[in-house]
Amino acid sequence: MRPTAKGFIRMRGKTDNGRRWYQEVDPELAQVLVREGAAVVVNRSTIRRLFSSREFRKLILTRDNYTCHFCGKYGDTIDHKLPRAKGGHTTPVNCVCACYECNQLKANRDLDEFVNAMDEYMR
Repeated sequence: MRPTAKGFIRMRGKTDNGRRWYQEVDPELAQVLVREGAAVVVNRSTIRRLFSSREFRKLILTRDNYTCHFCGKYGDTIDHKLPRAKGGHTTPVNCVCACYECNQLKANRDLDEFVNAMDEYMR
């Protein structure tokens, strides 16, 4: 990939209702999105998001069989393993199915922090 003259990569996609959009992103983010399966390279300076928000949610929930990654119960929300607040991205590699309770308990903690907190909570 080669950035535009302004130093960005163009990213394009579609919204849930089918409208097209585009934005400029940093080359590092573009590389992460392509590497983790959330986007594909269109040409040297453009990538395309593969999923709309609705499609992405359905992909993750069906991939994980609507089972919470943390407790094994029925899950209907999506959680980031590495929170977006700490530099995580919305990619299939970084997202898992979670139940509402685990999603709320985990909040913006790393996966390791959450597991340690759950171990102490269960004692």
